[in-house]
Amino acid sequence: MDELLVPILVTTAGLTAALAILLAVVKLIHRAVQQWRGVRTAHYVSALGEMLSRRILPSQPPEGWTRDTLFHEAIAEYRLLVTGEDRAFIDGLVEQLGIGDLLVDRTKRRFPRSARLGALSSLVKLATPRHRDSLLRMIDDSDPNVRINAVRALAELGDTGAVSHILDIATRVTPWEAARTADALIEMGPAAVDSIVHWIEHELKRREPSIEVVALAGRLLGLIGEPAAEPVLLRLLGSAEPDWRVAAASALEHVGSDAAVQPLRLALHDETAMVRARAVVALGAMAEPAVIEEIAQLLTDDAWWVRQNAAGALARLPGGKETLFAALDNADHFAADAALSQLTSSGALAARDAAAAGS
Repeated sequence: MDELLVPILVTTAGLTAALAILLAVVKLIHRAVQQWRGVRTAHYVSALGEMLSRRILPSQPPEGWTRDTLFHEAIAEYRLLVTGEDRAFIDGLVEQLGIGDLLVDRTKRRFPRSARLGALSSLVKLATPRHRDSLLRMIDDSDPNVRINAVRALAELGDTGAVSHILDIATRVTPWEAARTADALIEMGPAAVDSIVHWIEHELKRREPSIEVVALAGRLLGLIGEPAAEPVLLRLLGSAEPDWRVAAASALEHVGSDAAVQPLRLALHDETAMVRARAVVALGAMAEPAVIEEIAQLLTDDAWWVRQNAAGALARLPGGKETLFAALDNADHFAADAALSQLTSSGALAARDAAAAGS
């Protein structure tokens, strides 16, 4: 047994040393590659800056540039840093080199997947309207990452004509992907509102509309913040679906006008706590002092979020803080606690005590 132990120990030590050397070599190679990538990218950025400052497009750029992924990444990031005529110049360079078409071709290759996604990532930042048809095909791809990036590219282009198709696809994918898709559509801004509203109205006519995506579209309208969305949001607020009412109340915080005040006052008595919680926030954002008494009643609501949001809304309304101070003596401990929490966090309680002390 002892005779075998020595060779085993020697072999183990040798393997350990070999693995340690191999790991060190791999780290050195990785560091060298990263340094090479950094230096090469720096050269590309320097060349782009030189061309931009001189407003000169190369008549015969080096062959390696067009096909080099590092150049694609460098020019894509550089384009994000410039605007106006400078960005137009970069777009002209991309067009001259045919980089956009090359990236589209690479996104058609299924393997390796990392190279495909890398090409698509650069295409998102460099795509032009000429690539619209290719991007529309990609939003039907079987790979969720390809679909999401294609939507991002279309959003960057401001292609509002694709909104309905994009939302239709959102009804067939996971909630995570639908949310990412919605985030991309926000980039279109007010220009997308009409298309989103049209999609919601069309979806509501279906026998089995997508509850989740209609709610998501309603939240989109609020995040974009375009007043033209108010009518369809009021329709959702009056629907029988709780998720739609929550989404509508949340969105009306940003786009609600005087026409939304009464529907939101009714929503303060909704059977769903989250609807009440969002409606009271929306009314607080509108700074409508006529609703102070109704909001004050929600300080005794059964739901914690409703009480806290009611206190927050009162703090924003003219004369609301006085109502909160009065609530400190409320026999309902939950109401007093909500008022105390808001007055403390806002500094109003400390300010009153300091004033009372003459400081």
